[in-house]
Amino acid sequence: MNHTTTEVQGVGRNRWLIVLPMTFAVYMLSYFDRVNIAMALPHMSKELGLTSVQAGWVGGAFAWGYALTQLLAGWLSLKFGARRLVAICLVLFGGAAMLTGIAHSFWQILAVRILLGCAEGPVYAATSMLLAQWFMKAERGRAFGIWNLGAPLGGFLAGPISGALISHYDWRVMLIAEGLPAWIFCAVWFKAIPPSLDLARWLGGEDRAFIQRDLVEEQAAYAQPESDPWWTIFSEPAVWLLTIGFGLNTILLYGTTLWLPSILKSYGTLSETTIGFLAGAPFVMSMLGIYYISRRSDRHGQERRWHAAVPTMLTGVLMIAAAFVPAPLFWLQIALFIALGFTLKMLMPLVFARLTEILPMRKAMPAVAFVSGVGNLIGQFLGPLMVGYVRSLSADYKLSLLALGLSALAGGIAIALSKTAAERLPGHIQAGMHAADEAK
Repeated sequence: MNHTTTEVQGVGRNRWLIVLPMTFAVYMLSYFDRVNIAMALPHMSKELGLTSVQAGWVGGAFAWGYALTQLLAGWLSLKFGARRLVAICLVLFGGAAMLTGIAHSFWQILAVRILLGCAEGPVYAATSMLLAQWFMKAERGRAFGIWNLGAPLGGFLAGPISGALISHYDWRVMLIAEGLPAWIFCAVWFKAIPPSLDLARWLGGEDRAFIQRDLVEEQAAYAQPESDPWWTIFSEPAVWLLTIGFGLNTILLYGTTLWLPSILKSYGTLSETTIGFLAGAPFVMSMLGIYYISRRSDRHGQERRWHAAVPTMLTGVLMIAAAFVPAPLFWLQIALFIALGFTLKMLMPLVFARLTEILPMRKAMPAVAFVSGVGNLIGQFLGPLMVGYVRSLSADYKLSLLALGLSALAGGIAIALSKTAAERLPGHIQAGMHAADEAK
């Protein structure tokens, strides 16, 4: 039985108070340690004599390690269990983040950033699997949405906290100090998250039975559970289109994340603390956007495709507008950077919730790992590097911002086209058109 959002409301309330905050905190810490390099980059470049192209490589190096373990994350999650895998990642990425602070050359920083990517790679797929085992389809969009709020919060906090540490100490102390919390939180994670629904003492028997029955029925609804191998995900056009769309949007996301502090610094009038807050402001808007779109998606029949595609296209349009703002009106450009934060990460919970809903679990986890791994490799590597290269060939950041905006616009179009075979049937056409109108 496919329950509605209203029917599952109030069931297993403690999951929202225990499981969800823990996954939220893990994602916040991992994202914080991933993006704080942006605040260190101007100071690091000055001390080590890095060119803008080398700075782009520093930003993009993370992607290679991230993609490697992301592609293995589905298999690792199924083999070791999501709970245990996340704990291992906490120890590894905390250590790699601290190692960045003691690197003394371009090549050392490059190596440590690749190592950090390897350590963080399995986190997303493992957490997707864990949430799909704890939350029912009717509530999964909202659960994925709240969990994904951890990334923009981490991105926001990285700005002012890193700015304050740099102002009082230096970029090395900043990186070392900000890697330590992951080690501390690992113990909290193991204590708080039960190994399974059956072992959650804080979950009532009636609620537990309701949730388990719903999850079993969801998996039973998929055709050919035994004869259809996991690698058939590669024959599904929706998986490829979601990968392309996610990757193109991630080019804008990481191109902006890495270079925004440098763009703000290029104005020549803002203090380090002001740059930190302004660089973090789009992430605050992202939190509001993710919360809004995930709730809206659940309320509108768990529609994911158009709710992800339309905001992604709007993000591209806003960045293109920012590219054409004249230099004297830099505050208008800043306002556009902050505004695009609202739509910037709306696709995140919806793309991956969609994969767990159009595919059975043993195929959904490899699909999540593939889309996230390849998409992040495209975006995290090409985004920072593209901005660095284009900036080295031009007088300002106008062409770089234009390229980022066009990338996200194309990504939104790819997501809009990502219909499954079932969704291409005539009965789905009218519903899809109605969903597109409502998502606008």
